[in-house]
Amino acid sequence: MNVKIENRSAFYVSGYSVQTSEETLEKDCAKLREKFEDKLRAVSNQLYFIAWMAEENVMVYHFGVEAPNPSPVTEGATCIEVPATCVAVATVSQGEAVLAAWYAFFELFEQQAPVLGGATIDLEFPYHFESFDEHGVCQLRIPVTQ
Repeated sequence: MNVKIENRSAFYVSGYSVQTSEETLEKDCAKLREKFEDKLRAVSNQLYFIAWMAEENVMVYHFGVEAPNPSPVTEGATCIEVPATCVAVATVSQGEAVLAAWYAFFELFEQQAPVLGGATIDLEFPYHFESFDEHGVCQLRIPVTQ
């Protein structure tokens, strides 16, 4: 897995959220994407999933597009601010399942893989996120400290 480290400015993601668990994550995110992807792609071809833990064993996945300010860009949407941070970025290989790629990405940190250049996961940062470009290429982003 190729990894790069980059600084990311604060940004907003306007979209729709679902509470889920590890057991139903893929199904719940697929439903969220099916329901709102066309509506969001009418605004932008760059889509995001922002994820955070709401409570033990309960995750929230927010599916949306980057917004210029905290105002929702589509009807019924909510806006999440993602603070500026340094992130490790990995591109999901063509045909690889996104959830499997997340597991492999986190495993690099557990192994302190040289590709990370000594970066460690920033446990204080509230979000992990992924993006999808207009061709469906997925990039995973884990906040890090160096």
